[in-house]
Amino acid sequence: MKPSFLLFAGALVASTGIAAAQAAPTPIGSFKVWNAYVVNDAGGKICFAASQPTDSKYSRTVSARGDTFFMVTSIPAKNIRNEASTIVGFPFKSDGEVTVDVDGTKFKMFFNEATAETSWAMPDQEATLIEAMKAGTRMVVSSVSSRGTEVSDTYSLSGITAAIDAMNKECQ
Repeated sequence: MKPSFLLFAGALVASTGIAAAQAAPTPIGSFKVWNAYVVNDAGGKICFAASQPTDSKYSRTVSARGDTFFMVTSIPAKNIRNEASTIVGFPFKSDGEVTVDVDGTKFKMFFNEATAETSWAMPDQEATLIEAMKAGTRMVVSSVSSRGTEVSDTYSLSGITAAIDAMNKECQ
């Protein structure tokens, strides 16, 4: 089942810090389990590739969780290209860590209290993370919720290269 455009719009607003998009995302294409979109915002085009986990594991029973995405975003007007972020659907533990494991290679992500459910790739690791994603087959995002629940979200990387290429072609 594919997530709705409204869910992606909400994810885009949360991950980029943009106050509000002028229009719903327009699909650029669907590439296996990854989708590419463009939003024509008042400040210019915003393009992103996004997917949802194929599996999630928890250290204890979870009664509810918000929508979960991993995204790669480009915003030409802000000089942002291939920014990796994840929205986990719960507030992070304030002193917790978020890690991404792409086929055995680990990367750290950061977050702050203002963006309690969103984390971004460390700037000095971002390009390497994107290249690993393009070459990889599986990615696991691990984090800890504010309630202390350890969470591992598994993503397929099937189609990620085509999705990133399509969004970057649209947002050159």
